[in-house]
Amino acid sequence: MATYDIEVVTQDGASVHIQCAEDEDVITAGLRQEVILMASCREGGCATCKADCTNGDYEMGRVSVQALPPDEEEEGVVLLCRCYPRSDMTVEVPYTSERISYTTVDREFSAEIISITPIASNAVQLVLRRSRKDDGSTHAAIFEPGQFFDIEIPGTDIWRSFSPCSLPNDNGDFEFLIRVLPDGKFSNFMKNDAKPGMLVNVRGSSGNFYLHNNGLQPRYFVAGGTGLSPVMSMLRQMHDRGDPNEARLYYGVNKQEEVFYADEIAALAKKMPNLTAQICVWHAEEGWTGAKGNAVEILKSDLEASGAKPDMYLCGPPGMVDATNQMCDNLGIPRDNVCSEKFLASGSSGE
Repeated sequence: MATYDIEVVTQDGASVHIQCAEDEDVITAGLRQEVILMASCREGGCATCKADCTNGDYEMGRVSVQALPPDEEEEGVVLLCRCYPRSDMTVEVPYTSERISYTTVDREFSAEIISITPIASNAVQLVLRRSRKDDGSTHAAIFEPGQFFDIEIPGTDIWRSFSPCSLPNDNGDFEFLIRVLPDGKFSNFMKNDAKPGMLVNVRGSSGNFYLHNNGLQPRYFVAGGTGLSPVMSMLRQMHDRGDPNEARLYYGVNKQEEVFYADEIAALAKKMPNLTAQICVWHAEEGWTGAKGNAVEILKSDLEASGAKPDMYLCGPPGMVDATNQMCDNLGIPRDNVCSEKFLASGSSGE
């Protein structure tokens, strides 16, 4: 069986070579050689492993059109978890070399469920704490704000991906804001089986949704539902670092009963004079004093009025992310200024 050389080139010009057989995908080949590229679902559904193929031939396995639209596929964009080489290849990934790991050690760990708290009609707060070391000391919670972790449902081989709203810390604590689906596998686990003190397996961190250094460029955040979780972590990072960039948050839900974290948003905005936050309820009832309407439309109105061309950070359902991307195109905001994370119905980012 033929084996090909895959050169992976990062944003900062570094490269790593992976030997990949024609019957294995690039992500799997990397793992076999302890080169851990960014990936999540490994089923062609989440777009975390998206890359540009600049040289070589390949075959693509089955992928979601939401993760890899046909026009991008025609331009040579690939999902590395579904990319099978037919020659030596060069692929360019949208992150720097420091995002590539070279060992699986410490990427999988156990964590204790500390609490599960309902926070809205369709969302809960889940708090985990990494299990202690053999000597009783704590493991740190290490990740880049905006990234996600995979959590396994105990007794199964089912994993689901969630982003912390908390910051990295020495105590090993992770706080997640998680959407509850009517019959989601992870949702049923939380409703029926999960209890404080239970241990779960966790792996990560992963993902290329994080703050990018673009000088003093304003940063606008659009979060739909539990897409607020990684966005809150990023905003908290801005506060902790004292970033002077103007920041605006547009947090959208369908109904008032779905609003959560309002107090935390208000507290953060009070501490950050450079942050303006709007909670947007699409179908607002009488008495709602916040923004009324679709978050994307409210953002569009503000951008049209100001003429701003900010860096955009989008996290939420595919429809919201796609609509915002289209709006950015229409308003002349470069795609290089837009960083997004979709919560897909497959469960790869939130079921």
